[in-house]
Amino acid sequence: MSSPPIVQYASRTDVGMRRAANQDSQAVRMCTDYEEWSRCGHLFVVADGMGGHAVGDLASRIAVDTLPHAYFKRDADSIESRLRSAILAANKAINDRGRENREFEGMGTTCSVLSLSERGALVGHVGDSRVYRMRRGQIEQLTFDHSLQWEMIRIGRATAENVELFHPRNVITRCLGPDAQVQVDVEGPFAVEAGDFFLLCSDGLTNHVTDVEIGQIVASLPPSESSRLLINLANCRGGSDNCTVVVVAVDSYPSVADDPPEAKSTLPAVTVTEVPLAAPATSSSSALILSRLAAIGCLFAGIGLGLTGKLEAAVALVAAAIVAWLISQKLSGKLNPTSRPGHKSRLPSASDDPSPLSTSGSLPETFTDESSSRSSFRAQSPYRVLVSRLSDSLLSNLAEVQSQLVQAARDSGWKVDFEELTNLNRQAALAQQNHKQDKALKTRAKAIDLLMKELYQRSRTAS
Repeated sequence: MSSPPIVQYASRTDVGMRRAANQDSQAVRMCTDYEEWSRCGHLFVVADGMGGHAVGDLASRIAVDTLPHAYFKRDADSIESRLRSAILAANKAINDRGRENREFEGMGTTCSVLSLSERGALVGHVGDSRVYRMRRGQIEQLTFDHSLQWEMIRIGRATAENVELFHPRNVITRCLGPDAQVQVDVEGPFAVEAGDFFLLCSDGLTNHVTDVEIGQIVASLPPSESSRLLINLANCRGGSDNCTVVVVAVDSYPSVADDPPEAKSTLPAVTVTEVPLAAPATSSSSALILSRLAAIGCLFAGIGLGLTGKLEAAVALVAAAIVAWLISQKLSGKLNPTSRPGHKSRLPSASDDPSPLSTSGSLPETFTDESSSRSSFRAQSPYRVLVSRLSDSLLSNLAEVQSQLVQAARDSGWKVDFEELTNLNRQAALAQQNHKQDKALKTRAKAIDLLMKELYQRSRTAS
């Protein structure tokens, strides 16, 4: 081996359609020579900040500034320990800033990191920003969402099919900043081969674009084009939050003497099913009873863990009990909190003052009623695996998006080249008819981008 791998990447971040400020941050640090790549590896980071006013933006910026510096400068006996210590350094920097200034107290950020090195792909992770790998027609989620919903599924208090009914979205159980100590998950190493794609993203993307759509788009377009289409699609469907994506395409990768082992699941192979985003229908009285039972169960389980000294797990369960009880109160008509789509909150930790738990459980806006693909959860990374080969269904959906944007452009007098858009529409339809799906996708992406540029200019100039 004499050179690092050949990879292409593109990184984009966007404020979305409903936010005044962007609290997401991202960073990419590519190695300059083989020795540095062998010792450290290329580094990709996404952080999604949270907190009032500008503190979420500050927290995410501290993370992406501190983490790469610590990762490349500190000595470490392995890339795994290098990755973990760099994330902990970012946590300390954010926590220190929060303690120095009361206005910044409690600020936090998610943080997902990908390292591509001689060891293969390693992922460091805190929060609910995700890392995916696309390979041979599948999309694999390499990170576990540190969210209330996923934790309830992990401990058997909910399933992927009914979790939306009992537990709100956008409530995270772990993040960088608020506490002096934080638990960091390090996944891998995962094998890397030519033709692989990796994606790091904030939940501004996954709130609006399904995993299957993500897999098809990333694996079928160059990183610069796929990253643009993903953000455009999220914004077409409401853009309720800031959206950040980093797309990495592996053109070649040096072989190593011993290929890194894949993380093995102890569960059977995943069965992919299509289920609607909305929870299964149930009567309000049944939901009320079940939510109160869930609250009581979580409360007693939390007390039991607390008595055995497992304080972190106890706090999470007690907080889950609070959420379940709030849901039961809402169902009974005694509570009617204001829903804020895309707003991220976290469960209280042992160091927090008692306060009401802020949650948001609304579903994202979409142009269609398209269902979201979900699979059974695995015990280890990759936590979910779904088939994501480029399909006529996605192309038809994008054609509908393009059609609605064109209609909006005509109705509102946008300054776009309608003749060019008509030609692009004709080219895409012909390519799809001739089973040239890659060409059809590329053409649809170009047309949507032309329209979205005008939409951004109009909506953001007006605001």
